[in-house]
Amino acid sequence: MTSRAFEREVRNVIVGGLVTMLFLAGTAAVVLRNTTAWGVAENERRLAQETRSAAERLAATGNAARALGDDGGAGRALREAGARSAALYDARGGRVADAPYLPGAGEAPERIPADAAATPEPLVAATGEGGPIILAPLPVDGRVLRVAWDDPAVGAVRRNARIVSVAIPAAAAVLIVLVVPFLRRLLAPIDAIAEAARGAGGLVPAAAPDTARDEAERAVETFARTVDALKKRTEELEELRVSEQRRADVLAVTAETLVRSHPGGLLVVDAAGRLAEANAPALLVLDLEREDVGRPAADVLEEVPVLAAAAERARAGEPTLSTEFVLGDGTRARVLELIAVPILDSRQTVLGALLFVEDRTATRRLEREVSSRRELAALGEMSAGIAHEFRNATGTILGWARLAAKTDEPRARARHLEAIQAEAEHVARVTGDFLFFARPERLETAPCDLGALAREIAAEQHAITPAVDVSVSGAFGVAQADAALVRRAVVNLVKNACEAVAERPGGGRVVLRGEAEAGGAVRVAVEDDGPGVAEPEWGKLFVPFYSTKEGGTGLGLALVAKIAALHRGTVFVERSRDLGGARFVLALPAAP
Repeated sequence: MTSRAFEREVRNVIVGGLVTMLFLAGTAAVVLRNTTAWGVAENERRLAQETRSAAERLAATGNAARALGDDGGAGRALREAGARSAALYDARGGRVADAPYLPGAGEAPERIPADAAATPEPLVAATGEGGPIILAPLPVDGRVLRVAWDDPAVGAVRRNARIVSVAIPAAAAVLIVLVVPFLRRLLAPIDAIAEAARGAGGLVPAAAPDTARDEAERAVETFARTVDALKKRTEELEELRVSEQRRADVLAVTAETLVRSHPGGLLVVDAAGRLAEANAPALLVLDLEREDVGRPAADVLEEVPVLAAAAERARAGEPTLSTEFVLGDGTRARVLELIAVPILDSRQTVLGALLFVEDRTATRRLEREVSSRRELAALGEMSAGIAHEFRNATGTILGWARLAAKTDEPRARARHLEAIQAEAEHVARVTGDFLFFARPERLETAPCDLGALAREIAAEQHAITPAVDVSVSGAFGVAQADAALVRRAVVNLVKNACEAVAERPGGGRVVLRGEAEAGGAVRVAVEDDGPGVAEPEWGKLFVPFYSTKEGGTGLGLALVAKIAALHRGTVFVERSRDLGGARFVLALPAAP
């Protein structure tokens, strides 16, 4: 046999049987309909003859209308033959008499079509469920007898014939609907077996060719050989399993060695959420016992919620990178750094989590000491700077005081006293700036409209330096900041810009420019068309007591940087593309 021949034979047999059954059912339906039609026609011929006989009897009485209404011989014959109603019509189709003694008396219409009244032979006018309606002419005067026959047997036969005509095709269709899925289900295992047998050629030893056997027999033989091959493969797989188990044991030992050898704390949480392994540093720093290994990690780490939450996130595939937390309090408090990463296989399936815990207490203590030393060094530099300012101011004040003491002229003495007052005010201003820079500042943040603040500062500065064109441009945002400190910072920047352009012909230009919000921050830029700042000086401008201006204290820009840092903002300097001078940009957090 050729490929899939057995399946085709089964299908052909079942389909042939279905076709034969459908043919027999159709033949039976046709025969039944023809037999029914013949019986109905014979019954109509019989009733037509009865109607003709009744018409002849009525005509023989000489008064057909009276004879029909009196239940005479003709009427009795109609009633005995099963007539439901009878009426007599003239040649124009008008009703002239009715048979009141029949069951359907009064059902006959008042008129019938004139062409129907002119029929020469009995005519079957209509056929209903109860029986036919037959018109028969009287042989003498052109009148027509209309008789409606009551024959329920004929109606029942017709109904049964219609029911059978519908039922037989429907039953055949239902049979097909039921058999076709069953045929597929019956042949599916055979197809599967044959297909598997055809596909097993490269997996099992091939049998000797035998054209006398069909495909089903070859499939059975192939599966027998497949079973033998599977036995051999099972033995091979068992050997492979044992080999892999030995390899897994070696890997487990290696993993345990790596966990124990890790110098920092290391916790391993498996996919089920249990603490699978913990090395000695982790047990020590977290104050755990060896007996805790194997318990649910959520219970073991209950006292350290940061670790428990990081383990759950890592098991969900979300790593936690370099998070610090404090464990304990008082003198036993330790600063720990946590890194939690998921354990993934080659298919990116999460197998558990690794938690690295490092004790950073000593490192942070050393960093604080280094920071403290840096702050002391900076304070020393600042102290030296302010001492220099005080010495210069003191020398100036003493000089003017000596001059004032030597002169008797009131005007000269007044000038000397004014100079002494100016130097004293300068010392007071430097002292105030130094104190603001040195002491911690408490912020009182609130939404701050930078546009309104910029316009107010521009108006004030224009009144102080009318020769300088101070303008406001751009779109300003709303910052979450201490308005007084922000005002102080912007005033410093605007004052510096005005001083930088004061010597230009015409007074120069200064622009306060608002810039769009970006990265959660709003920005104010102060630009001028002065000589600008050399790029090598940019990194030194915000250092206390460093100044590029003659007579500058070097605290103005340092205060701006301090205010920016207090707000977690930034300040930087660059070259202005529009005006060509310096451009200072202050960035502050945007209001929510």
